[in-house]
Amino acid sequence: MTNNLSQTIKLLVVAGFAVCLAAGGFYAYRHYRASGAVLTTAEITTLAKNVALEDRAEWLRLARGVLAAEAVSPLASPREPVNNRGEATRVELGYLLFFDPILSADKTMSCASCHHPDYGMADGLPKGVGVGGHGYGAQRAGTGRVLSRNTPSIFNAAFSSIQFWDGRAGSLEEQALEPIFNEDEMAQPSAAELLKRLRAIPRYRELFGKAFGFNSKQDGSEINLQNVARALAAYERKLNVTDTSYDFFVKGQDERLTTEQLRGLVVFFGQGQCATCHIPPHFHDDAVAALGVPATAAKGAPLDADPGFGAVLRRQDGFGAFKTPGLRNIERTAPYMHNGVFATLEEVIEFYNDGGGRGRGLDVYAQDAKVAKLDLNEQQKKDLLAFLKSLNDLAPAPKAPESVPSSLPVGGK
Repeated sequence: MTNNLSQTIKLLVVAGFAVCLAAGGFYAYRHYRASGAVLTTAEITTLAKNVALEDRAEWLRLARGVLAAEAVSPLASPREPVNNRGEATRVELGYLLFFDPILSADKTMSCASCHHPDYGMADGLPKGVGVGGHGYGAQRAGTGRVLSRNTPSIFNAAFSSIQFWDGRAGSLEEQALEPIFNEDEMAQPSAAELLKRLRAIPRYRELFGKAFGFNSKQDGSEINLQNVARALAAYERKLNVTDTSYDFFVKGQDERLTTEQLRGLVVFFGQGQCATCHIPPHFHDDAVAALGVPATAAKGAPLDADPGFGAVLRRQDGFGAFKTPGLRNIERTAPYMHNGVFATLEEVIEFYNDGGGRGRGLDVYAQDAKVAKLDLNEQQKKDLLAFLKSLNDLAPAPKAPESVPSSLPVGGK
């Protein structure tokens, strides 16, 4: 009898101790949620598995915890080169040049022909259309030479030190001139011809003089290729998506994200592993990576043959590597990948969930080690998609000028 009583007392003591531990853990977790103490993203990902889908208060705390764990900061202004500060005169000049078809050989195509405000500063096509093309977006399809790659948006390009899908340019200034003289794009035959055209226009002589001259005679002497590139880059450096629901949330406005988007934020940083390459606040890593992108969207499709950075590097380990694009305004810049192979974000998410090209059985020589099977369930995929939409620009799209100095049709034909 005495032994039984002793055993019972011991069991009660052990049970009481266990209850105290559980309660302590519960109250510690409650204290974490209330105080904002920093847990790791992995710990938050584990906690998220036991939170009800519609428990907004819990998801809000977890989302805030993730931002703290990842030390996420608000978006700052882009750095400007010492030799190309974004004075208003240069930005205005670049703005007009950007929409002026005088830069192209046949005077029908401008920078805006492919990077148009109505299409998120891209063109909405799987692959760009160059020389001979007319119109914008879907209207442009089939009207000119089809280019080898998808047209990337130039929103927030100012925050990247590498330009073009294959990373072959190191600045906006270096990038600006290449499409003008590329025979497949704007096909301008010579620098001399371009400068002759610009110098013949009084308004451009005035604008270049103000932007680059000191006590300029405005005789066209400031019109040179370097200043054309500087002006275009100065304008493009102002094309930034900064006002999104996500940005307002980061600044403390809890109501800016829906419960679904809060769940998606946790997936984005956690199990989805998106932030390992799409690092906020810019949502890219300023690098190139091989993902094993297929030639078509169908599962079982062969690997795309574009060498990408491999052709720049001239090494096999760069084959199929392309620049990590930023995700701001991503919903509005479909289709996706360097070859425009995926028409929707759902297809992109599925591709990553499979583990990229290797996950689909493709022989990818140097697929980035960060691209691996994710095992996201259907709810997580939907939540992730919802979060990506929180990166949409809330500000009005840029407007085209009413006219350009050449008097040609604004933006081209």
